[in-house]
Amino acid sequence: MSTMPPATHSAIAENTWLHFYQMDQLQDAANQTVIVRGDNARIWDQNGREYIDALAGLFCVNAGYGRQEIADAVCAQIQQIAYVSPFSFPNLPAVELAARLAELAPLGSSPRVFFTSGGSEAVESALKIAKQYQRKLGFANRTKTISRRYAYHGTTMGALSVNGLPGVRNQFAPLVPGARHVSIPYRYRCNACQLATACTRGCTDEIEALIEFEGPETIAAIIMEPVQNSGGAIVPPPDYYRNVREICDRYGILMIMDEVITAFGRIGAWFGSEVFGVEPDIITVAKGLTSGYMPMGAALARKEIADVFGGDESDKLMHGLTFGGHPVAAAAANANLAIIEREGLNGRSHEMGNYLMQQLHLALDTHPNVGDIRGMGLFVALELVRDRQSKEPLQEERLMGWLSDQLKRRGVICRADDRLDPVIQLSPPLTIPREDIDEVVNVVAEVLHLMGQHVGSIPKLAPSLTAVPKLAATAVGKSETAIVHAAN
Repeated sequence: MSTMPPATHSAIAENTWLHFYQMDQLQDAANQTVIVRGDNARIWDQNGREYIDALAGLFCVNAGYGRQEIADAVCAQIQQIAYVSPFSFPNLPAVELAARLAELAPLGSSPRVFFTSGGSEAVESALKIAKQYQRKLGFANRTKTISRRYAYHGTTMGALSVNGLPGVRNQFAPLVPGARHVSIPYRYRCNACQLATACTRGCTDEIEALIEFEGPETIAAIIMEPVQNSGGAIVPPPDYYRNVREICDRYGILMIMDEVITAFGRIGAWFGSEVFGVEPDIITVAKGLTSGYMPMGAALARKEIADVFGGDESDKLMHGLTFGGHPVAAAAANANLAIIEREGLNGRSHEMGNYLMQQLHLALDTHPNVGDIRGMGLFVALELVRDRQSKEPLQEERLMGWLSDQLKRRGVICRADDRLDPVIQLSPPLTIPREDIDEVVNVVAEVLHLMGQHVGSIPKLAPSLTAVPKLAATAVGKSETAIVHAAN
């Protein structure tokens, strides 16, 4: 029985518009789940039902729910001054935050920080910076971009254009012209590498071939995520980004790393670029910047790029956002970064990510429909296949919705997604306790065994397969490798 009044149910059914959501599902009051409270890695709905949030909201609540320190910082800033125009004045929380990000980012000395309201705006800003920068250097024809197929970079028109997801892009054509796309460095399904003993550099060779085909003098920037989210935590070979960096340097192309998800501890470091040993030209951030407590993003640019915009009136960046560098959001970000540093959440993400990966392997390595378990830090995915030998994707009508519903019924929130091939994504708060990870793994294993029975890969009457044992906690040493990547 719902505890919400009828007027609230009506407002959800008739007036509320969720994002990327089939709104007809909310017509029935029984389907209306409203999240009203959170503490660490757990959240509660309007009826008091408890869940482990194994997706950290939307890959963003890195410091966990219920952080009084962030709430106090927000409250104090609102009481002091709630808004300052970024078109006219700096504000103290944003100045402090810019200095902190400049110190942390792998962008050389004294990078500049252009604040936005979120990740799509951060990508949009980075693309504008890159194109105007190239024009100011005298390269007016450098308007094209290179990104990866099936990558997600946001939904504003520029960000949407560099997206590699046909289902997200195609309904809004014509898009910003000049977006080109290349293959994902996706070892599990890489045509160039999956039968080789090591990476063949086929993916980076493809980038260079595309540049030569289009003409280097037409390419402004390459934009990529350190670990690609869409498709399920796709980790490239260790040298991939160093090779991309070398290509960018050789052809005068800017390298943009989209770290909206991967920054601030998600994959075990302040920035994913650090993990891969590369210095980009521009980095985009959002999500974990405030741990979702306030909307905020940023594009961080190397000094050499930012300085081009520092001359007279005609040199300024022709771009601005009303809520960029909002003082209250900046106060939340400052408090959030202090928590991440003080509590060592970057290292904890690495340690608990190793533990999560280990437990998933123990539970599911022999499951006939689990083809790949991969990821880095607390950013993990399981790819589902018809069978492990053929690697044929498991295509079942309404499978993703069924998986999400079964996991939710058992008290676990995560993402079942098939924008590329079907995966289950796990990306909990970096503060998640070990016992919560055990519970998540057991629930995922239970649901996947039920799925196996449904698709016929697991006999319904085989007790040894249908009974899913609880997993014992296993210690994982901190000295283990920072890159947790399993590719069959």
